Amino acid sequence: MDRKRLFLAALAFIAGAAVLFLISSWRGNGHHARPGFAHAHNGRFEIDGNPFRFVGANIDLMFQKETRADVPRMMQFAAASGMRVVRVWASGEGGLTDVQPANNWQRDRWFRRTPDEWDEAEFVFLDRIIAEAAHNGLKVQLCLGNWWRDTGGVTQYLRWAGINGADDDKFPFGINNEKAMQFYTNEMARRLYRGHVEKIATRRNSITGLLYRDDPAIFGYELMNEAQCLTGRWEERRAWLKEMSDYLKSLDPDHLIGPGDWGYRTAAERREWIADHSLPSIDFCDAHNYPQDDHDSFVDSPTALGEFIANRVAAAYSIQKPLVLGEFGMGTDGYKGFSQIDWYRAYFDQPAREDPAGAIFWILTPDPQRGYGVTYSSSRDAVLLSEVNGASNLFHSLVNASPPPALTDAGKNLIPRQFAFDRSASDAALQPQIIFQNDRTILYRFTPNAVARGRFEKLGGGDGYIWGAGSGFFEYVVPERKDRRKVGSIVVRAHIQPVLPTDAKTDWVRTRVTLFVNGTDCGSRLIPWEDPKAPLIQEWKIDSWSPRLRAARGKSFAIRFAVTPESDWLYGVNISNWPVGYESHDAAPVEVEIR
Repeated sequence: MDRKRLFLAALAFIAGAAVLFLISSWRGNGHHARPGFAHAHNGRFEIDGNPFRFVGANIDLMFQKETRADVPRMMQFAAASGMRVVRVWASGEGGLTDVQPANNWQRDRWFRRTPDEWDEAEFVFLDRIIAEAAHNGLKVQLCLGNWWRDTGGVTQYLRWAGINGADDDKFPFGINNEKAMQFYTNEMARRLYRGHVEKIATRRNSITGLLYRDDPAIFGYELMNEAQCLTGRWEERRAWLKEMSDYLKSLDPDHLIGPGDWGYRTAAERREWIADHSLPSIDFCDAHNYPQDDHDSFVDSPTALGEFIANRVAAAYSIQKPLVLGEFGMGTDGYKGFSQIDWYRAYFDQPAREDPAGAIFWILTPDPQRGYGVTYSSSRDAVLLSEVNGASNLFHSLVNASPPPALTDAGKNLIPRQFAFDRSASDAALQPQIIFQNDRTILYRFTPNAVARGRFEKLGGGDGYIWGAGSGFFEYVVPERKDRRKVGSIVVRAHIQPVLPTDAKTDWVRTRVTLFVNGTDCGSRLIPWEDPKAPLIQEWKIDSWSPRLRAARGKSFAIRFAVTPESDWLYGVNISNWPVGYESHDAAPVEVEIR
């Protein structure tokens, strides 16, 4: 080939590559979005090139005949109150003889009575909801499944797949989570769910004539309401999320998809939440919060709620996807001495200024007796609805809000919340037993409770033990000495175990513990659950210059056992006395030896 032809071929190759790059960039930046469709772009929602932020409501329409007639009134009221998105259940499995709600709540409507029997009237009613929303300038977020038994949900899919016992009233919320986890992996359950996804995405609205996948009134889809997962089995749920989001995108590439996996409480769960929402076919992040019901999130004041929201903002920002607070609520009596209005202001004001793209409260209803209900059928909630309207205006006016700098540093926000204590160095209970040994070494022996300071996601203890769950540290202080001596090494020994999550098995749990001596990283140990008949002793030998020099000069120094937030295993530290029957009682649970 001559030089001219080579040159032309190279030029054509470069031009083709440039075109492909531009197309890729155009698609990746969301500029291919169809008119009127919401899409995600650089961590925000946009419609027709304009930022889109919203306050919205879950709406009480789908499953009880008393509220179904209120569709036009409810949509008109929501729009007049400044709301821009409503969240609607687009699922419901089983009939009167199948899985029923665990909380005595009753439903009298079903989308799908059997694997092969669909109720067309329910789909027509959903058509009507979407049409009424469009008529009032609202968008609809469709939730395609439910972990809980209120609507049949996961446990009904499993019954249809031949797996019984996932619905079991002996368990919290009436669900045996160990059995329910099979929903993510069982081939038939997955096939049945995909059938529902296809039914929704390919439906033609009987009122507007639009295919759902062509309807800009649909904001997007949520694969599941509050999809739960047992500790250590996140890959099962993530594989399901990937499969279903990829499948839904193949049917409807233009609408948004959220996973609906509820949220996180711990640093370990936060990391998995980020991985779930990082899936390519997932477009936005979601989190739910009910302070009165979820005590493990430790939201006991509006200030704590602000911290809760800020951490989720930071998590979503780290992957550049929009965050929606998809459910939150507070009863009329308030909580912990704060009024309902105090709580709602905390749900709205800080998010409006910090970054969340949307906040959808639970639940707009004509029924004043509905749990967490916000009703427009009486004057009871007039002040609260005025607050909602003001929040809607605030969200809309602050469309370019960005997270404060403290939330854009991912490394500073890896732990949702910690508890801490710091005890006085003069406290006699902190002092170790000091043994000057014949070989001129010095041995310091600490009881488990002689901890000078600690910080963990949860803290607890008792006589002869102390524990901290998740990420954090316990620190013991070797006291100052008067003499100086040459120090060749420092040896640290400790009886450490992981802190077992309530839903995990002992053969799975382990923890990564790093030893710091006065701030010097002295290496980590991956510590498994121990056999009580053969307790595990962790030992570090430190020959670093800085700790040895401090010990040589007789200065006090700190021994810190830490589970750092970057660790691969974030399961705390349990330091305890030796179990009954263990022979080596001449050793202490924590020892520091200066050689």
